[in-house]
Amino acid sequence: MTALFDMDGTLFSGDSQLRFARRILRRYGWRRLYLFLLIPCGILRGLRIINTPLMKRAFLSYAWGMKKEELLQECRTFVEEELIPDTFSPVLERLRAHQQAGDTTVLCSASPHWWVQFYGEALGFTHTIGTPVAMGERVALFPAIAPPGNNKGANKLLRLADIGITRADIGYTDSKADLPMLSICRKAVLIHPSDALLAQIPDGEVMTPPGSVCKIPFTLGCLLGI
Repeated sequence: MTALFDMDGTLFSGDSQLRFARRILRRYGWRRLYLFLLIPCGILRGLRIINTPLMKRAFLSYAWGMKKEELLQECRTFVEEELIPDTFSPVLERLRAHQQAGDTTVLCSASPHWWVQFYGEALGFTHTIGTPVAMGERVALFPAIAPPGNNKGANKLLRLADIGITRADIGYTDSKADLPMLSICRKAVLIHPSDALLAQIPDGEVMTPPGSVCKIPFTLGCLLGI
C-alpha cells in the first residue's frame, strides 16, 4: 500500500515557509530589510506580472547570504523545535499505522526541501519530496528552483513518477492545489478542508484535528518576524 502526504496544513497548522521566515527574522533582525524587495514583488505578483515560482524565490530572500552549514542547522532546529511538536496527533497516528503495516509513505510538499528533508526524516517517511531550492555555499538573492519548478499541482505527479509512483492507495491533504495528487489515489483524506475542496472531493474522508491559525494575523506576523 502507498500513502501520500502533503505537509503544510496537513501534518501541522499554518505554512512552514512563513514559520521558517519568522524564525530567521526573529534571530537575525536586520534581515527584515528583505521587505524592501518582497513588497514590490508582491505587488507585481498581484498584478500577474511575475509568476508564483519567481515570487517564492523572492520570498526566500530573507536567507540571502546565509552559509549552507548555518542554514541547514537552522532548518534542523526549526523542525525539532517547531514542526515536530505541532504535528497533528490524529494524522501522525495514521502515518504510524501505515508504517507499522509496512506501507510505502511519501511526504510530498511544495515547501523548500531545505527543511522538508529533515521533517520527513524525523517522521520516518519512506520518501520525502520538497521543492528543490538551490543552496550553494551561500544562499543566493533569488535562489534557483530546479526543473520542473515549484513542487505543487501537476509537478507533484512528475516528481512522484521520478521515484516510481504513478498510483497510490490513499492521499492526505488540506489543499485544493493537491487535486492532481489525489487524482492518482483511490481514497482521499481531507484535513480541515475548504468548501471548494469538499466540492471537488465530496466522498473524501474528513479529519479536523485540533489546532489551526488565523491566516491574516499569522501571515503578517511571520512576514514581519513577530
